Amino acid sequence: MKRIFWVYFALLILGLLVLAWPEKNDVMMIQFSETHGPSKIDLAGILIIMMGYIPMLKEVWKQSSLIKISLGEKNWHLLIVMASIAITAIGWSLYVGNDITLWVSVIVAVLAQTILVRIAYRRT
Repeated sequence: MKRIFWVYFALLILGLLVLAWPEKNDVMMIQFSETHGPSKIDLAGILIIMMGYIPMLKEVWKQSSLIKISLGEKNWHLLIVMASIAITAIGWSLYVGNDITLWVSVIVAVLAQTILVRIAYRRT
């Protein structure tokens, strides 16, 4: 794997740590539902996560033809659909405040995208 992958991965981990950091106030900058909404620190964590996540998505898209060969066309489409539905479900569950759907969707999205990213960076 390229060294840059580990930089992106470190950004993801750092962003997750910032996002998970406990806060003393409950001030939401954006309110998705009664119980969900990011604070200033959460928004900083999300920004750091995106700095690592977006380049990984770009690499998956760039290596998509090689991933399709490695996984097969059917599995490629299955993983893309799974990840897309899971990301949509994350947004929906934040909006309605459903924690079970949120965490199941996070797990599905992470698993599907981990497979795609691993193959994309293995090829480079």
